[in-house]
Amino acid sequence: MLVEEQTKATERIKWWQEAKFGMFIHWGLYATLAKGEWVMAASKIPVKEYEQFATQFNPKEFNAKEWVGVAKRAGMKYIVITAKHHDGFAMYHSKVEKFNIVDATPFGRDPMKELAEECQKQGIKLCFYYSHVIDWHHPHSVHEYYNNTWDYNLEEKAFYNYWHNLAKPQIQELLTQYGDIGLLWFDTAGGLSKKDSKELVEFVRSFQPNCLINSRVSHWPNIGDYQSKGDNEIPMYGEDSGPWETPMTLNQSWGYSDRDQVWKTPESIIRKMVNIVSKGGNLLLNVGPTAEGIIPEKSVEVLEQAGEWIERNGEAIYGTNASPFPYELEWGAVTIKPSRMYLHVNNEKWSDQLKLFGLKNKVVKAYLLADSERRNLPITQSYTESIDHHVLGIDLPKDAPDQYISIIVLELEGNAQVDDQFMQQVSGSVNLDLVHAETAVEKNEKTAKWDFKITQPGAFDVVLVNFKKINTVWEDHYHEEVKVHIAGQELKTIPQEDQLIKDSPACQYPYSEVHSILGRVHLYDSGNNSLTLTCNKIQEKSFGTEIWQAEAVKLRSIKLVPVGKK
Repeated sequence: MLVEEQTKATERIKWWQEAKFGMFIHWGLYATLAKGEWVMAASKIPVKEYEQFATQFNPKEFNAKEWVGVAKRAGMKYIVITAKHHDGFAMYHSKVEKFNIVDATPFGRDPMKELAEECQKQGIKLCFYYSHVIDWHHPHSVHEYYNNTWDYNLEEKAFYNYWHNLAKPQIQELLTQYGDIGLLWFDTAGGLSKKDSKELVEFVRSFQPNCLINSRVSHWPNIGDYQSKGDNEIPMYGEDSGPWETPMTLNQSWGYSDRDQVWKTPESIIRKMVNIVSKGGNLLLNVGPTAEGIIPEKSVEVLEQAGEWIERNGEAIYGTNASPFPYELEWGAVTIKPSRMYLHVNNEKWSDQLKLFGLKNKVVKAYLLADSERRNLPITQSYTESIDHHVLGIDLPKDAPDQYISIIVLELEGNAQVDDQFMQQVSGSVNLDLVHAETAVEKNEKTAKWDFKITQPGAFDVVLVNFKKINTVWEDHYHEEVKVHIAGQELKTIPQEDQLIKDSPACQYPYSEVHSILGRVHLYDSGNNSLTLTCNKIQEKSFGTEIWQAEAVKLRSIKLVPVGKK
């Protein structure tokens, strides 16, 4: 029976894992205030006052064909739209609650129905977001933290009144009135019991057995079909063994905000998507339409420019698997298919020759994905037995052939096999991600240990890499000594904010990537080495749902950087 269930789960999620790229749409009554989707709670707007905004909500410019067309031109394969957000306003015609876009507004239409019809026409999967635990409009919604206590007394709330009379009936409506739904995207399940979490999954399956469910359906581990990372969070290589996604904003807001004009560029979107896909994940990229029903012009512009690159390079994105290497590559990223490897090279790292360490397969052919004639690129392969070291060299044309990222295709003899230990990269740097460390706690000290291979001995700066949330005071989190032991040498120091990485492929608002130089060490011989870090920020790998934003500072990795190189 267990094998049968696993087979069903594998088949159910196959389309999603092949899709890689989806559109998130945060659209609701809150758009009328143009201050984001949390405005009701942030301003403690009373329910009766908030309900009056519905009389002004008339998105006459909404056009389902245009919205779905934007997603399709961007290369997105599915749409997840807020059928009901935390404000409790249903963006469809709900029969169990009059506080909805058909009954409570002059608009009087059901945009979910129009989107369902248009998605079917254009070959896009329609999916719904539903806030299943937080509902500031309902007197009996109870969350662990985020409740409407400005209208209602928490002690008087009866959760099952809300659960059985609104939440589950509305979920049933969404699963029975709009055709096949690709997935239900639940959010912030604080306080929901394990029993209710599992019963909700069974409830969804009873109506649509193939409908996917994200991990935020529950804070209990291993419930749902895939892991939703924290908002805007990109994990480390190998951090998640199962399917996962990063929900990310195009600017810094989810719902429409007229004050937020900090937009990601097409290049930034492409780089972050490639980074995510190379780690085995999906990118769910958000837009926040206006109260008039318009996706902001800047959003459309960025998405369409990104979509042009994806259209040319989709072979290296859709249906691929994660890089077999356990670390980020300095020049870009890797995706694979059977007997094929795609090297995604950032254009500023383009050079006359690209080197790749650790590929064991014989390369049958190498060519540029942008080259329609697939002309051979000259290659060399070598192996040094004494240190078990494989090197591939690829001669490249002078100029990168595509925008932002240019892709080299390697046709391999057999499926990709690589040296999966940490090793020096071509520049001489070594990147050691925390998720791959052997961690321990002894005498109240947390340690992380890595083994790695050195091929180019020399002097190295030891650099600690953290992600820091905006407005966080660094000294509140790093005020104790950090220790490093390597090759008989010891470093002791309190980490400082020495360098801020402005365009990290794996970090974005509200976080910044911070590098701290801990000191300098010398490695005199080629071969295997080990490094031990002692630091109170070390955490073991998380195997369940992780709300990452709760951490103001998160230790990501430690690097060895050759002296004189960045």
